[in-house]
Amino acid sequence: MNNDAWDDMSSEYDNNVEKNSDQIISGYISEEIKIIANLCNKIIKPDTKYTIIDMGSGTGRVLFALHQILGDSISYCGLESSKPMVELSKKKQSTLIGSNISFLNHDVTDPAIDKLFDDDSVKIVMCVYNTIGVIDVAKRQQFFDSMTRLSGKDGLVLVSAFNGDDFAFAAPRIYIPMKNMVKQIDEDSFDEKKLAFQNNLGYFSQWFTKNQVLELLRSDAKPIPINVSQNNDTHTFGHVFPSRNI
Repeated sequence: MNNDAWDDMSSEYDNNVEKNSDQIISGYISEEIKIIANLCNKIIKPDTKYTIIDMGSGTGRVLFALHQILGDSISYCGLESSKPMVELSKKKQSTLIGSNISFLNHDVTDPAIDKLFDDDSVKIVMCVYNTIGVIDVAKRQQFFDSMTRLSGKDGLVLVSAFNGDDFAFAAPRIYIPMKNMVKQIDEDSFDEKKLAFQNNLGYFSQWFTKNQVLELLRSDAKPIPINVSQNNDTHTFGHVFPSRNI
């Protein structure tokens, strides 16, 4: 999906994700943040500098939430290729006093992304809310490898992805509540064979099975399910994949 499509939906992103009242969306992002924060807390040690890097940070939702939970002793950096989304992130960041959060307008698939972070902090590198599904397939493995290289031996990579093993059930329940953002859901938008959601306006998002993500991450660590309850039923709508067992 090209940057113009993301630029067009930047003004709707917060309302359709962070502020979405649908139980599936609100439950998903709440559980996702809880899992990610817990994993971060498990590796964070006193007297060690850490930087949390969000690849494809959108309007800053994840970093602002983690900052509230993990505090100001950690540095936070969001990388986002959509300039309007970065501008919205910086506008929200300007209202926080003393927050150690920054946002950069940068291509997250840049193979030399390491050069942006030449300090000696331990890196926790993440890509969440199925952002991996909009990474160009030709750059996908290199993107995963760049995250792993950036995290180093002491850091951690965290990827969250929608549940491609249950695409037929999960995809409509995730995208229909976000219709105001994706603008259009066509008759053939849910492609079970390709595990992809797409529309004629240029929105495209790939889904993945657990095994596919593990192969890209080159990890054998057990994925953590993102379970969401609706009408007394609980379903797994996604997973958080750590690069190593903690």
